[in-house]
Amino acid sequence: MEFGIDLGGMYESPAYYLDRAESVEAAGFDTLWFGDHIQPWFHTGGRAPFAWSWMPAAMERTDSIPVGVFVTPPLYRYHPLVIANAVATIDELYPGRFLFGVGTGERMNEHPFVDEWPSWDERGARLKEAIAILRQYWTEDDFFGFDGDQFSFDPVYPYEQPEQEIPVYVAASGPKSARLAAEYGDHIITIAGVPNVKERVIDTYREHGGDGQVVIQTVGGYGDAERIIDRVMESFASTLIPGNFDETDPRALQASTDQVSRDDVRDAFLIAEEPAHVLDWMDEQADRGADHVVVTDVSYEQDEFYRVAADDILPAL
Repeated sequence: MEFGIDLGGMYESPAYYLDRAESVEAAGFDTLWFGDHIQPWFHTGGRAPFAWSWMPAAMERTDSIPVGVFVTPPLYRYHPLVIANAVATIDELYPGRFLFGVGTGERMNEHPFVDEWPSWDERGARLKEAIAILRQYWTEDDFFGFDGDQFSFDPVYPYEQPEQEIPVYVAASGPKSARLAAEYGDHIITIAGVPNVKERVIDTYREHGGDGQVVIQTVGGYGDAERIIDRVMESFASTLIPGNFDETDPRALQASTDQVSRDDVRDAFLIAEEPAHVLDWMDEQADRGADHVVVTDVSYEQDEFYRVAADDILPAL
């Protein structure tokens, strides 16, 4: 089982998270991820550093840990050619270290770039074409154009290309996106708190030919449980309300957390006060079929979590 940390980026300055990147690598975690948001899931005290600026800086500050985006939507905010060029450039600078996660996007991040929020079917169709464009840019040895239902452009030349093949991690929270991940991606990312995630997402992915890694993510914190729950109640608890995925205003997202109980947070997320709590959660994800788990770390004392992980969690895997 691999264990990664997603720093998220929603509470502190980008420089703070660069320091934490060094701590994550020093502890011995397998991967390091960073969220791609133009707005956070909450307003008061929220931050939203630009992932594509932060990730190369984190690679420069660390030695070898793979660093990834968790996740980016190459649909509206970004044209797939722009992302293809960005990925190629990062891989040229830091060969083999970039982890590339994609998804169909969240309305709060994409709404400034579209007139009306499209259905999942339209976004899914757009993601399929985007992945095809990305792969062609990375491998084509001549000018190429594209004429699809979602994207169309005249021939361009891929002047920057990655040093090696770039695996595509596709985010999925339901059976339709799981099938898309199986057909068009190399690996799948899903969320531990999705209802019936094994049956609806992971089993669907495997049944439709998905043979890559299953990455399961959760929001989690290590330390004083009540203090961490207090923090989550004012921030990531908004993700537990399904209707919020159509919300565009972080102020409304934060206000909606009064619909969430402290028990809801305990049940949905990893609130750990000792190493055994983390290891037990990881065992549960292994039973669901996870090959790789990622914690979006909301701990107050993150370096202490990573010290404990180095001493008592990672050696037990």
